[in-house]
Formats: sequence, structure tokens, C-alpha cells
Amino acid sequence: MEWTYKEEEYLIQNWGKKKTQEIAEDLGRTYQSIYNRARKLGLGTNKAHKNRPWTKEEEEFLSEYWGLYSMEHIANTLNRTATAIQVRAVRLGLGPFLESGDYVTLNQLMVELRGSNGCSYTIQQWIDKGLPVKTKKVKGSSFKVVNLDDFWKWAEKNRTLIDFSMLEENALGKEPQWLKDQRKADIKMKKFKRGPWTKAEDKRLINLLREFRWTYREISEKLNRTEGAIKRRMLDLGLKERPVRMSNHNPWTKEEEEIVIELYNKGYQPDIMTQYINRSAQAIRGKIERMIRGGDLEPRSEFRKTC
Repeated sequence: MEWTYKEEEYLIQNWGKKKTQEIAEDLGRTYQSIYNRARKLGLGTNKAHKNRPWTKEEEEFLSEYWGLYSMEHIANTLNRTATAIQVRAVRLGLGPFLESGDYVTLNQLMVELRGSNGCSYTIQQWIDKGLPVKTKKVKGSSFKVVNLDDFWKWAEKNRTLIDFSMLEENALGKEPQWLKDQRKADIKMKKFKRGPWTKAEDKRLINLLREFRWTYREISEKLNRTEGAIKRRMLDLGLKERPVRMSNHNPWTKEEEEIVIELYNKGYQPDIMTQYINRSAQAIRGKIERMIRGGDLEPRSEFRKTC
């Protein structure tokens, strides 16, 4: 549910005066929703919670996510210290913490990254490509878990395999510095449609091609589809018309190369780089591949040598 201006004003005015649960009840929202919004607004710690008693909602949250979320994430969400979390968990009889702040279950990792526990195919593909999964036992039950430090090291070397756009900031605890840029890059890629082409899109694509005035880049901007998706659709439809070609005879400038290197290292895809360089995504992709072969850029993943 979207936040209204009046709700945000109420939250700002009462943060530090009322407890988070009280604000949640006043606005008809959950405790976590209020806390997350306060973080996004930069409101800091709610001072009204000093030495506050545990609420039923907090205990339910702790019980549900104990052993699933990292210790740091639980502490941040409930606006309490890690020590307070551990003490309360003992009183609730929740048993030993599966992750001890260092691990997260494989299912929870997929939920945070994809909004669900993911499909078995994706999970197996990642495991085959080195995702550091381990098995832990607690009270006779086995869990597949991932050490967060190991995960971040693996993820940095395999960024092209993962979409970080859905990962809420600090949902997995402290994040590596490179993730900030990568998340922005992945969010920008969300502008492009990924689903099946509609009849209306096909018709517009055909009309644009028959005007013989638009480049791949311009058609991409008009249809919100990547240049690669447009090229594949033209082949699927058996179209003979082609976009107007951008000039391939303009030498790359030093400034353009520096922009490519900077954006590439931040995780941006060629289809987004076109917003910063007056080149087609295909031209940028070709340049990146040549720079990788020349040793000017490192492959983003050992399993994908191109961009």
C-alpha cells in the first residue's frame, strides 16, 4: 500500500515521541512497515523505545524469522541491539541461532533476491557455478545455508548471474561497497520489458521499421525493449526491414572509453550505457568485448566472458 503525504507527516512528527507499535496502530500499518519507512526517511533511532518492553508483535516477528534473517537484520528491523535479541530469544526458548549472524538459509536468500524462494533450476544453476551452500543441523533438522561473507565474494565475481534490483538495502546485513552501484544498475534495467511480445508491440515494431528512419537504439527507447530483444523479435516475425544503421566509422574517443570502463565496473549493461554515450548497445557491447580481450576490462563472471 502506497504511503500518503499525510501518513509520512504523521510519522515524522511522532517518531521519537511515540513507540513504533503505537504509530503502526494509529496508521493501520504493520510494525515493520513503519520501521522501514522511517529508515527510508532517514529518521534514525526511535528514542521513544528506550528500555521499552517487548510487544507481542515483536516476539512473533522474532520467533518467525529466528534462524532465517541474519542477526543484524532482525536487530535493525526491531530497532534493538543484537544482545537484546539474543536474550529475548533465550527467554522464548527459540534454541541456538542457526546463522549466528554469519549465515542465512538458502530459501531466505532466494526470497530476498527474487521475492520468492526461487525455482529449483535457478538454485541448481547457481550451485553448479559455485554458490557456497552448506548444510547445518539444528535439533535434528537439516538446513541449506549460505555464509554471507562467502556469498558476497562469490556474488561479486558472478554479478551477471544475479539481479539485485529486488534486494532491499541491508536486508542481508552489512553490504559490500560495490553492491550500491550494482543495485542501481539492475534497477535501471527494469525499464525494459521482459515478457512476451503483444500484438500491439509487434504492430508498432513493424510500423517503425517501415518508416526507415529509426535506429536500434531509438526503437529500443520507444518500445522499452532491449536492442537484443528487438533483433530477436525481427527474426521471429521474419521481417525483412531493418533499423537505420548508426555510423560505425566514428573512432572511439578516450572520454567514451573511460565512461564505458566506469559504467562497466559499476555493473551497468550496454542498453543502459546508451544513455551516457551516443552509441548503440550493440556497438558498446562490441567495444566491451574487445576491451576484455585486450585486457582493459575483466570479465564479470568466469561463466560469462562477455558483458
